[in-house]
Amino acid sequence: MEIRSNGNIRARVLAIVVPGLLVLSMAGCATKKMVRQSVDALEAKVNRVDHKVDEKTEQNADAIKDVDQKAQTGIAQAQKTGEDAAQQASKADQAAQGANTLAQQGVTQATQTQQTLEGMDNPQTVKTETVLFGFNRSTLTDADKATLDALQQTVASLKYYSVEVMGYTDKTGPVAYNLDLSRKRADAVVRYLTENDKVPLVKVHVLGYGEDSPAADNHSREGRKENRRVEIKILAPEQQGTATQSSANAPAPSPTASNPQ
Repeated sequence: MEIRSNGNIRARVLAIVVPGLLVLSMAGCATKKMVRQSVDALEAKVNRVDHKVDEKTEQNADAIKDVDQKAQTGIAQAQKTGEDAAQQASKADQAAQGANTLAQQGVTQATQTQQTLEGMDNPQTVKTETVLFGFNRSTLTDADKATLDALQQTVASLKYYSVEVMGYTDKTGPVAYNLDLSRKRADAVVRYLTENDKVPLVKVHVLGYGEDSPAADNHSREGRKENRRVEIKILAPEQQGTATQSSANAPAPSPTASNPQ
């Protein structure tokens, strides 16, 4: 009886303890699983946060790179704009200097023109020449033509000038005849200057004076020879005549004469 009772007690204890142990064991397993699940979930969250941080870091790096590129581009553009502005300023300065030079040249030319116009009202004699004619003659000899060619070389260097051609005779013969003859002599000179030496006719002023204003005494043969003449004067404004004044003041060559008839 006693032995059976102990066996029953043991059986009962085992019946109570074993399920308890099973429960505890199952509870421990459940706790570990829950802990593992919590850890896994936390790790997943951490991974997601790390991924977002990495993405944000990359975005920030790209944004910083973009800002830096834009800054570098802006600096380069600013430098280029500054260089362009400096070049434009230099060109503008050169253009201003050129305009100032042209303006000064214009003022100088205007002053010279004004002086020339004023000088034309009071011209000076640049050169004079005399051509002598034979008795009752109005034709030019080769020597006369050479004399006129030398005059053409003088006017070729002048821009503003005029040529005075004045014909004369001696006192032999009627006054009217001598007046006409003096005109023919002057016309012969003008014709040669304009046709052969290409002196513009508009530059020439011609007049026959007949026996007026004799250069020498008509009572001698030599005097009458000096009076059968055409006088040519080249007149120019003073500033042009200065360069040739020495030639005008130089002794004139001996007048060329045709043998009187």
